[in-house]
Amino acid sequence: MTVERREQVFVSSTFKDLVEERAAVIQTLLEADCIPAGMEMFPASDSDKFDLIKRVIDLCDYYVVIIGGRYGTVDAGVNLSYTEMEYDYAVGTGKPVMAFLHGDPGKLIGEKLDLDADLRKKLETFRQKTERRMVKYWSDLGDLKGQVALAIIQIRKSHPVEGWIRASEAMTPEVKAELVELRAKVRELSADLKDEQRQRTAAVDPSELVQGDETAHIGCTLEFHWQSTIDTGKAYPSNRAHGSWTITPTWNRILRHLGPELMDESSEEYLMERLSALCLEASSDDLLKKDRNDRGTDDSDDPGNKDDSQEGPDAESDDDDQVGRIYEATVSIESFNDVKVQFAALGLIEKGAKRRPGSDRHTYWRLTERGHNQLLRLRAIRKPTLVTPGQADGGD
Repeated sequence: MTVERREQVFVSSTFKDLVEERAAVIQTLLEADCIPAGMEMFPASDSDKFDLIKRVIDLCDYYVVIIGGRYGTVDAGVNLSYTEMEYDYAVGTGKPVMAFLHGDPGKLIGEKLDLDADLRKKLETFRQKTERRMVKYWSDLGDLKGQVALAIIQIRKSHPVEGWIRASEAMTPEVKAELVELRAKVRELSADLKDEQRQRTAAVDPSELVQGDETAHIGCTLEFHWQSTIDTGKAYPSNRAHGSWTITPTWNRILRHLGPELMDESSEEYLMERLSALCLEASSDDLLKKDRNDRGTDDSDDPGNKDDSQEGPDAESDDDDQVGRIYEATVSIESFNDVKVQFAALGLIEKGAKRRPGSDRHTYWRLTERGHNQLLRLRAIRKPTLVTPGQADGGD
């Protein structure tokens, strides 16, 4: 899509002697799809007006000065005409300048000439100043319009500028992409600020809480068969036993297990399923390996071994009966809530923020930045550490 741009051009000149010339220049600029602007009609005695003139020049892309046979009203403070002050300001700010000088001002008559010798001298000095740059000379209205039209074409090539465009055309694909990126950055910074504020206003000091490699106590209910039932060939779904068990994983193990599900967002229902899966894994380690140990199998190095005094499903049977197989494990709601509250208090999780249909009544959780970083430290796979023979033997 072609974006239509229009350059704004400041037109400067004396006023009363160049009314027709100014109108011709403005008409030419309009025909060239430029936006003319001029402030020389403001009263010369009002010094505040020149501040406004400077601001308008700053907003313009190009500066045009038309010089005829008059120097113009002189500002007593700087002893310069407002036209020359405008020119000096435009040049000083690096604005591209187009100057159009009458080719033979001596032929002008009447109100188009300064009769005062001092003003005529100032005009000549001003003309010489402008002639140090590229200027165009004109003799009549037709000539002036042609010179202006040609100068606009040339300066657009030599000094391309930003110009003005319609607001409806300003939203280019590049601008849209930049806005999307900026909005994403704002959301990211807002989330960081929210996390920082939450940590500052935490109800408890995280250093006072159990965490990391310290032990958690997670209660769960089990569905299983006794080994004796399996041995007699009477293990049916209808006669499975039920009991309670408490697993004791570390808080880091729980985060390792649940964390990947929370990297995006996860519902409480699914998190309970995942924590129940951890209960099944840990209770199987505790009870089945414990039973093998009781039978004389050396599994003492296996993780999750528990003391024989730990209370569990085998407490419901005779002392010589053992758990043979665990089919299902379900975390208790109290233990699930304990895990949820503990991770929230540690600043590892927070409520989900994704928009969902109104019919979705589930509660969602996600990792905070702190939780995300902690999970990466726990689960990222590291390269193996190479040990030289000398290091392994303790040598030099």
